[in-house]
Amino acid sequence: MHCAYACLEKLIVARHVSDCEEVYPTRSELGALVRLINEELHRRIEAAEGTIGSLRESCAA
Repeated sequence: MHCAYACLEKLIVARHVSDCEEVYPTRSELGALVRLINEELHRRIEAAEGTIGSLRESCAA
């Protein structure tokens, strides 16, 4: 979570720093952000599938 946050912060906050590490997200930070997004997307897909399953059962009854 910390790496994902650091990545977002580097992408959003404009800094005037000469050190590239402070300005551009690292591969590991970008990876953490993508993993976090994928986990949330997976959670939402599972919730939608559960809702659809419940609706199907209700309609069949």
